[in-house]
Amino acid sequence: MATQPRARELTAAFHDFNRLSSSLESSYRDLEARVATLVAELAEVRRERYEELEARARLASRLEQLLALLPGGVLVTDASGIVTEANRTAESLFGTPPIGLLLTDLLERLGAGAGDGEFDSPSGLKVSVSRRRLPSEGGEILLIADVSDNARQRAWLERQARLSTLGEAAALLAHQVRTPLAAALLYTNRLASPDLSVEERASVAAKVVGRLKHLEAQVADMLAYARGGGGSFVACDVNLLLEQVAQSLASKLLQGASLTVRTHVAAVRIQANPEALVGALVNLAANGLEAAGDRAEVLIEAMADGERLVFRVEDNGPGVPPAVRERIFEPFFTTRSQGTGLGLAVVRSVARAHGGEASLEERASGAAFRIDLPLYRETP
Repeated sequence: MATQPRARELTAAFHDFNRLSSSLESSYRDLEARVATLVAELAEVRRERYEELEARARLASRLEQLLALLPGGVLVTDASGIVTEANRTAESLFGTPPIGLLLTDLLERLGAGAGDGEFDSPSGLKVSVSRRRLPSEGGEILLIADVSDNARQRAWLERQARLSTLGEAAALLAHQVRTPLAAALLYTNRLASPDLSVEERASVAAKVVGRLKHLEAQVADMLAYARGGGGSFVACDVNLLLEQVAQSLASKLLQGASLTVRTHVAAVRIQANPEALVGALVNLAANGLEAAGDRAEVLIEAMADGERLVFRVEDNGPGVPPAVRERIFEPFFTTRSQGTGLGLAVVRSVARAHGGEASLEERASGAAFRIDLPLYRETP
C-alpha cells in the first residue's frame, strides 16, 4: 500500500522535472537569440563607429590640407598665449616656425596691435589680423593675411577717383586760382606806382600777401585731396596728436574765442599718418572757429566707442543747414564765396585712408563732426 503513494510522488516529480527542463530549454533558446541579436547590434555599432572615425580622419586630413593651402596664416594659441598650431603660410610670414613662441612677440614682429585690423609691418608689408577667442580651450585662433596688393590696389583706385574728380572740375579750379592770382597781380602793379605813400604801400603789400596766402591755401587743399591722406603710417600717441592740433590752432584763435582739447582714452596708440590726421582735425576746428566768429567755443575730444577711436570736433556756430547736410563732403561743394569746397572732402579722404569714416552729427544747434577710426590698443 505504501508503494503506490511513493510511485505517485515520483511520477509527479518526473512531470515537474520535464516541465522545468522544457522551460529552461525555452529560456536558453530565448537567451541564445537575444545574444545573437546583441552581437549583431554590437557589430553594427562597431561598423558605424569605424565609419565615423574614418570620416573624421578624412575630414581632419581635408582640413589640414586646406589650412596648409590657405593664402593666410593661421595660428592657434593656448590660454597662456603660446602658439600651439600653425600652418605653412604663418611660418612663411614670420620666417620661422611659430609653434612654441609667445603670440605677443610674433605680433610685435609684424608691427600689429592687440586687436583686429590692418597694420604696416617693419618689412614693408601691410597685414590684416583677425582674432577670435576659443572659449572651450581658453586660447585664440588668428588669421593673418598679407593684404599689401589689395591695399595698393585700393589706394590706386581711390587716387584715380580723386584725380578724375579733379579733372572734371578743372575749369572751376582754374577760375578759383585765377581770381586771387589776378587780384595779387593787380595789387603788385599798384606797388610800382611812385605816387603811393608809405602807409598805402604797406596796405597794398598786405593785400598782396593776403591774396597769395589764399592762393596757397587753395593749392594746399587741392594737393591734400589728391593725396587722399595716405602715405607712411606709424604708431602715434593720441594725446600727442591732439597736442599738435592745439598748437596748430593757437594762431587762429580770435580774442574772445576758446578752444578745449581733451581725451577720454589713456595710453592709446594708433597706426596713422600723423600729418594728414592732424591736418584733418585742424581743418574741422578751423571751420568751427570761422563759423562761430569771435565768440567761438570749439571742443576737440578723443574717445573710445567699442572697437573704434572717435575724434569729435564740436562748435557753437550756426550749424549746417539741413538742405546741404547730404552734400557737405562732396568735392568742390561750398557755401562760402572764398572756399575751395575741398576742406571736408579732404577730411573724409583722410578718414577713409585710415580705414575709418567722417560724418556730421545731428544737432539742434552748432555743428559736430566725427572721425571714426579702427582702435588699435598697444602697450606704449
